[in-house]
Amino acid sequence: MVAFENTADNVLTVERSLPVEVLPGGETPGGSLFLSSMDCWALAVVPTLYTFDRGDANVVDVIKQALSRVLVHYYPLAGRLAKNSLGKLTVDCEKKLGVPFVEASANCDIEDMGDIKMLDSDILEKFVYRDPTEKMLEVTPLLTAQVTRFKCGGFTLGVVVNHCMTDGISAIDFMNSWAEIARGKPSSFVPCHDRTFLKSRVPPQIGDHYNDFARVGDISNMTTSWEREQTVFKSFHINGEKLATLKKMATTDGQARSNCSSFVVLSALVWRARTMALKMKPHQLTQLLIYVDFRLKMKAHMPDGYFGNAVVLPCCLCTAGELIDEPISSTAERIKKAIERVDEDFVRSAIDYMDKFRFEPYRVSSLLISSWMGLDYGDFDFGWGGPRQLGTGNLLPTECVFMREESENKKDVAVVLGLPLSAVNTFQELVQI
Repeated sequence: MVAFENTADNVLTVERSLPVEVLPGGETPGGSLFLSSMDCWALAVVPTLYTFDRGDANVVDVIKQALSRVLVHYYPLAGRLAKNSLGKLTVDCEKKLGVPFVEASANCDIEDMGDIKMLDSDILEKFVYRDPTEKMLEVTPLLTAQVTRFKCGGFTLGVVVNHCMTDGISAIDFMNSWAEIARGKPSSFVPCHDRTFLKSRVPPQIGDHYNDFARVGDISNMTTSWEREQTVFKSFHINGEKLATLKKMATTDGQARSNCSSFVVLSALVWRARTMALKMKPHQLTQLLIYVDFRLKMKAHMPDGYFGNAVVLPCCLCTAGELIDEPISSTAERIKKAIERVDEDFVRSAIDYMDKFRFEPYRVSSLLISSWMGLDYGDFDFGWGGPRQLGTGNLLPTECVFMREESENKKDVAVVLGLPLSAVNTFQELVQI
């Protein structure tokens, strides 16, 4: 049983058309596209929703036609997954079955949506198109799009993409290109679809990084709480003043132990608060994993415009007792050092590990934090101004996302995650420093 907290009304009605397949509006390469082991470990669909305050009668046609034109540059998104002779996943670019596109209308004003950072799945799925073949790996589309018009003249753009095709940075580049073309401009970004730069080594060389790829068990019976209780997905507001206080706390004897970013100190607070709210036993191992982009961390220069997954998850691992007893400055230092470990050797070891071993889901003793703070979605101007809000849904219980809050100082953060109902109030109190 799952609960969400947002203000959209359950009586919201959305009428939508049948999907139309949008094909690239020009000649595109055929053949198959290599996927790295990182891509193949990211087989999950990611829905995102963007709200725009105004549009006009042409908004659907403009966005649909621009999609056709941008797919000439991003043609793999119009293909389908396939397996080669070795059983490895690739993208079949010969099929060119296109991107399902849906036109819809809602019976309310866009302001009635309220805060959309974490939407109830029932509401989210009114505004994004989830293809019925989604679980059929080699049949389902890799991208879908839906434009929904509102009574007030605003609109939303809902996008569902298979994570094996793109990480956050590549997705932003695609969306910016789509928006540029919609405004009648040439795309300023040239994607590189050659992913062989991230091929695994033969033989694999994993080195001493096994802890970073390990799975941690549950000896605190937390899984039972998740199964028996409602899971509440909620957005917790952290203002700029709290972040400044956190940075001061991440010191030793009044002297900064090292320069810590807002991301590092907030990750330390959230990891600790979640561990306490879930009532982990003192000897329970708890694991924090941080999504780190490595495009600028490779000795050999990655291809410009690399389109694909280029993130790793360095790990902090300790017992719950150690985490709770140590000062937040020590926790921040753990996280900072984990991020600093990401270099070419770490990345290559991760690629080799992912190629050698099958993906196993993370358990509830683990927390995976990603930051969308640096993803500049405000430039997605399709001709009527940029989006006012970005939202998502379908997070796993082990996932946490940091998102921008709309505020004057631009320093406020929304911490979005899911917790068992019994843990929500405790977590709320612990992050109110």
